[in-house]
Amino acid sequence: MWLDLRAHTSLCNAGRDMKAGLLITVLLWLAALSFGNPSPSAGRASDPASKAVAITVDDLPGAVPGTGQAVGDLKDLQRINQRIPEILKAHHAPAIGFVNEWKLQVSGERDARVALLQTWLDAGLTLGNHTYSHASFQTTPLAQYEDEVIRGEVVTRALMKAAGREEMYFRHPFLQTGPTAEAKTAFEQFLKAHGYQVAPVTVDNDDWMFNDVLGTAIETKNKRLAEEAKSAYLDHMNAAFDYYETVSRSLFHRDIPQILLIHDSELNAKCLDTALTNLERRGYRFVLLNEALADPAYATPDLFVGPQGISWLSRWKLAFGQSPWNSDPDPPAWVVKMSNEIRQAKRTN
Repeated sequence: MWLDLRAHTSLCNAGRDMKAGLLITVLLWLAALSFGNPSPSAGRASDPASKAVAITVDDLPGAVPGTGQAVGDLKDLQRINQRIPEILKAHHAPAIGFVNEWKLQVSGERDARVALLQTWLDAGLTLGNHTYSHASFQTTPLAQYEDEVIRGEVVTRALMKAAGREEMYFRHPFLQTGPTAEAKTAFEQFLKAHGYQVAPVTVDNDDWMFNDVLGTAIETKNKRLAEEAKSAYLDHMNAAFDYYETVSRSLFHRDIPQILLIHDSELNAKCLDTALTNLERRGYRFVLLNEALADPAYATPDLFVGPQGISWLSRWKLAFGQSPWNSDPDPPAWVVKMSNEIRQAKRTN
């Protein structure tokens, strides 16, 4: 509320109405207090205490380099799923891991693979549903996609219940939330009826591409390439946070709690400790997913429908009358090229 200072001065100087002058002075004082102390929902982008991030980890019990269609080597997965929870626990980061249960169904290894999920629970972390087989909503009929959710909760829900907790979050594979508005709405109603809440993502850093390159580097014993892949990943993580913080401030005029998507991979087994340290240096504290979702920004309607899996910060632009398409940073061109080549080779072999 802006008041006319000249009118106030005129009234006071004339002395014709001292009560009116006093009243305006009080109003000016209250307006100044309000301007200097914005409401909590307004926030201040420069205040480090306002920066929070929830860590979410996809594709448990392991994201295999170069393909989403492999169950992975058990010994590799045991090492990865020991290391990542250790790192999260050391940083007091209460993360959630989203499970594809088809990767548990390996003859002779089922119990050992279920134990990988238990490792997360033993570390004080939690688990969520990522469909049974990492199905694409773009190519999977709605009824079949709903079946993917039910099949994908059998083991995870039992483990969570034994730990005294309830499985309550769902993460869309590829961040594809529906091929049509009707399918999207129907599926959201299905999730609600089955006790699930969608786990959105605001910061997606394409870590799977860097994991592809690192996997090839390890396979070929190319130490130089491995170091380049890790360094490029950490740089890209910083660039992604730079960008999405800017979008947050543009839409909401403050730093909202971010939700970071990474994968249960060799890359993060090697890099997550440094990545979380970098976030701490940026002023972030690590929070539970439900704490991030309690922020009013997450009540913004997600109006986006399309085959692309994009950040919710980009989706929310539609609610503000803006285009969702943006200039979010891509991984380095050489990483994108190598990842594409690696995946193409895997498909043809």
